[in-house]
Parts: sequence; structure tokens; C-alpha cells
Amino acid sequence: MENKGNIIISVHPQYARKIDSGEKIYEVRTRKMNIQDGTRVWIYRTLPDACISSTALVETIISVTPAQAWKKYARCMCIDKKNFDNYTKGRKEIHLLKISNVTILKKALTLSELRKKIPPFFAPQFFKRLNPKEEIQMALIKELPRTKKAGIRK
Repeated sequence: MENKGNIIISVHPQYARKIDSGEKIYEVRTRKMNIQDGTRVWIYRTLPDACISSTALVETIISVTPAQAWKKYARCMCIDKKNFDNYTKGRKEIHLLKISNVTILKKALTLSELRKKIPPFFAPQFFKRLNPKEEIQMALIKELPRTKKAGIRK
């Protein structure tokens, strides 16, 4: 899959761990993201972890109602019904990022390291698009392992 750009998204640590293990295939978003299939997603783990420790590729984005998402994708979203309902409450449509090619970085970049490299860095509330010439993207790419991958799915 050709890389179509790079973004950072914020994910709660318990869900990031499930992405890293390959258990979580669909990341739920309540707002539509203007990104292409093949976009590299850098996963920022929110507090208490506060770091970027893995990356994945967006295979596709599926836009569905919350009811359709729960019926068809619940197991692969790795979220319980109560939290899913709270998160998607009042939404007519939600967006599922189908992710693949999960890769664990050689070294996680902590919030303090990210802020040193690109002051002022703030974890994205929605997502942050990276410019190929930005220092943060170059720093992140340096942390990609040469061969080892985790959570590989077909």
C-alpha cells in the first residue's frame, strides 16, 4: 500500500495496546477525517502514557451509523457497548479507520521529547497532519524498525 501522507491521532492507552497487539482493527472516529487510504497514522497514547510508540496504515475508512458499526464491527473495535454508546451519542454517522501494518517503534517518543523537537507540541484533539519536511516526521521515521512488525493482519 502506497503511503499517502502522515497524521498523528490520539488514542487512549488501553485501545492503543489493542491496536499494537493486532486485536483492534477498527479505530472509531465521530468526525470525518479528510485523509486517503494508505495514510500512515502515528498513534499518540494519551495520558498517563503520553507518547508515540507505534504506527499503522489506514487501509480504508468506513462511514456508517453507530448501530451498523456495532452490529458488524463490535468485536474488532475493542470497545464495550457502554463506552461506545457514550462516545457516539447523538451521531448519525461515525467513521471507522480500518488499520493494518501496525509497527512498534524502536523507541517511543515521549511528550517531553516531542515538545523538544517541535515546540510547542500539543497532542491532537482530532488529528494532526504532518508535513514531510517537519522535524517531527523525520524524528518519527527514524524510530521505525528495519524489519520487525507487530499486529500484522491480512
